Amino acid sequence: MQLTAPPTEEQTAQMVEAKRVVVEALVRATAYVVDASPTLLIDAEYGGTLVAIARNAGIAIAMPVEVSGQSELSFERDGDFGAVIGRYDPDYAKVLVRYNPAGDQAMNGRQRARLRDLATWLEDRPQQLMLELLVPPEADQLAVLDGDRHRYDRELRAALTVRAVEEIGADGLRPALWKLEGPDSTEDAQRISAAVRALDTEARCLVLGRGADTNAVRHWLTTAAQVPGFTGFAVGRTLWWEPLRAFVTGGSREVAVEAIAWNYLDLADIYGSAERRAGEEVR
Repeated sequence: MQLTAPPTEEQTAQMVEAKRVVVEALVRATAYVVDASPTLLIDAEYGGTLVAIARNAGIAIAMPVEVSGQSELSFERDGDFGAVIGRYDPDYAKVLVRYNPAGDQAMNGRQRARLRDLATWLEDRPQQLMLELLVPPEADQLAVLDGDRHRYDRELRAALTVRAVEEIGADGLRPALWKLEGPDSTEDAQRISAAVRALDTEARCLVLGRGADTNAVRHWLTTAAQVPGFTGFAVGRTLWWEPLRAFVTGGSREVAVEAIAWNYLDLADIYGSAERRAGEEVR
């Protein structure tokens, strides 16, 4: 659903119901998850009423505090973090930042300052910081690669991600979880993990799905799972886009729930299998 204006009551109800389908799918999948801790990332506006359902199933909760879709980080409710975190008491406060270290330095500085505001607010609170770091290409970076975004991902993104982690860390920020774009190679995953763990040996990385096709996500998960410091994945649209599209256009609710649950379990199995193989090779 692509909105160009504030949602109507009908659209709001449809979005809440779609999120309910996803939550029910994760609850169903959780019964089959072994040696892992499923976590639900859900917003307060359309998903707040569903938090209790997930929590009662033993699922951890992460909630975003940033305004969605902005090129520069800004916070919901003008930085009144307690409006969401205080009310719903999630396990993680999630914030997304688009940060290219070769980009607008003033904007990068403002974003780090806002992240510090959140980190300071979280001090002495039980919630941990989950930082979703996207490193979009600058125009001049794409220009030298003939505009090829895939080459950017393969040739430049990992090094820029490391620099971004280092700059954010140099400002004293220590997220517990870093949600990061999928590494194309084991070497890239190792460099990124090393940068995160140099800041905090307890910090861990999650692989983002970025709405990519299943084959790309499987490659990223298999690659990252072999590297110490990566602990799982944070994949959304790849799991639920097609099942939800079918559901909201009149399809079966049960079919949608089942499809999303098994999509999730398929990726969990891929990640876990790669992780176990890597452990066996080390031994």
